[in-house]
Amino acid sequence: MEQFDKREKELWTRVSKGEGEEKASALMELGHDAFHKGNHLEALAMGETALQVYESMGAVASTVAVGYVYQSIGWSLKALERFEEAAQAAHRAAQLYKENGSPDLFRALNEEGDYWYAAKNWEKSLEIYLQALTEVNPDRSNKNLAYTHGNCGFAYARLKNWQGSATHFIAAREYFAEIKNPVQVAFCDEEISLAYFNLGNGLEALFYAQKALDFAESAQAIYRLIYANGRMGLAKKLLGEYESALEHFETSLGYLRSEREPYWPALIQIQHHIADLYELQGLTEEAIEIRRRLVVLEETIGENSEEE
Repeated sequence: MEQFDKREKELWTRVSKGEGEEKASALMELGHDAFHKGNHLEALAMGETALQVYESMGAVASTVAVGYVYQSIGWSLKALERFEEAAQAAHRAAQLYKENGSPDLFRALNEEGDYWYAAKNWEKSLEIYLQALTEVNPDRSNKNLAYTHGNCGFAYARLKNWQGSATHFIAAREYFAEIKNPVQVAFCDEEISLAYFNLGNGLEALFYAQKALDFAESAQAIYRLIYANGRMGLAKKLLGEYESALEHFETSLGYLRSEREPYWPALIQIQHHIADLYELQGLTEEAIEIRRRLVVLEETIGENSEEE
């Protein structure tokens, strides 16, 4: 603790007596310490003050350093759930990184896309993710490209552009397969299946759902079993195989209920699918009873129209 106090005092001395780069650097270090302690408002204040110092230096200031300050400000704003402001800070960081050819450009663009996504601005989020994919950058590893394609897939899904979603999740799947990440490959299979379900293509939905289920059963991964069975239920429902669909939805529901903290929107949604299947089989009273029981959950949690 004494060593830490000594370091902090030294940093404050640099802030009070230093100038230019030295002062800004000390402010950034203090900001990072505050951030890691969970003091995000303090971290934001340090970053904004460091930015003022760099701006006072004019053309002498390093654009890479200023870009990093904007990026750090974005992290603090994200932690404070001020997502639009975080996106704007990340955008400025990306502009500066692009100007000086920084390898941090790809990361900054993805962060900007993430912040717009968190702000529920799906169009802007997608625009930035797609921009990241077009940048020739040394940070574009297969792993990073896989996640960025996946992010595009999610943004397209939010916009109900299911073909775009399928295309990017298929691309993400290929990259995840190359880096031998079976968990993410299975996750992509689930999302590809969902996209094809929404496109009305039952056979493709079933093809990818079966792949996801094969992984889930082999790995006995509970969350993958929840979602893979759910995807199988959707595909079978679309294909008119109602008994099989019901079995998969009930299996998914069983795994979901076994969780200490069930994901309530998914639990509600699966039971609506089960009620739909009962109605399709002429079991109207059973369907009505399921929906009646769900009312109390929906009043508390809220209805979720998104396919999970």
